Amino acid sequence: MTFTRLLVPVLLFVIPPCTAAQVIVDSTSGRTITIKVVNPPPPPADTPLVREVRPGHPLLIELTRKSRRVVQDTIWLYSNIDAQNWPYHGEALDRSFESLFAPFYPGLTFPHEEPQLFASARFVLDPQHVAYVLRVPGMYESTALDLFVYDSRTMRFSPPERLAESWGDGGCGFALEALLIRSATNRQVSWLTHKNTGCSDIETGKVLSNSDSVWIRPWSGVTFAAPEVSADSALLGLFSRQWRRLRP
Repeated sequence: MTFTRLLVPVLLFVIPPCTAAQVIVDSTSGRTITIKVVNPPPPPADTPLVREVRPGHPLLIELTRKSRRVVQDTIWLYSNIDAQNWPYHGEALDRSFESLFAPFYPGLTFPHEEPQLFASARFVLDPQHVAYVLRVPGMYESTALDLFVYDSRTMRFSPPERLAESWGDGGCGFALEALLIRSATNRQVSWLTHKNTGCSDIETGKVLSNSDSVWIRPWSGVTFAAPEVSADSALLGLFSRQWRRLRP
C-alpha cells in the first residue's frame, strides 16, 4: 500500500474546552468551518457502572435480555469475528448506554456509525455475582471480549477485564483466549488465560518469534485473584483441545 502525503495549509483554532461546537469563517477562503470539540471522558472511577447500578436499571435489563445465558461448567472464550458460527457476535447494545462505557473505551466518544458494544453472554459465578461478556472495541474493530462482573449486594460492576482478543498485522499476530472452568467438587470457578504472540517473515513464512504463556485466576467470592503464571503444559493442551473441536 502506498501513502501519498498531501501538503496543505493548516489553520489552528483554540476553542474553550467547554464548547461542544463552534462555527468559524476562514478569512483566507471565506469558507465556513464547523469545529467540534470532544471532551475527554472522565477517569473510570467516575462512571456509574462502578459506583451504583441498582437492580432494574435499564442497562441490567438490556444486558440480560440481549446476552445468551451460559450454563456449562467449562466456557471457552476466544476471538474469531470472521467466523459466522462464532458464538460471541452478540447483539448490539442501544446507543444510549455508550456514555456509561466511554471511560473504558475512549473511542466511543468519537463519531461512529456502526455499533461498537455487543452483549454476548452471561453466566452466574455465585448467588451474588453475575458475569457479563461484552464484545467491545479491540485493536482495529470490536473483536475483543471483556468481562464485567455485577455484584448484587454492592449494586455495581467491577471494571472490565480482557478475556479474549486477536489481531494480525505485518506478519505479527496476537491471540488471547480464556477458559472459565467450574470445579465439579466445590463448584468454584477458575479463570485460565492463554496468550500467544509471534512474528513470521511475510515472504518466506519462517517463524521469527513465538511465545506462549498461561496463567490462572481462581474466583475468591469477591473478585478473581491476581494472575499466577503456570508452567503446566497440560493447561495449554486444554486450549488446543477446544480448537480441535472447531475443525470439520
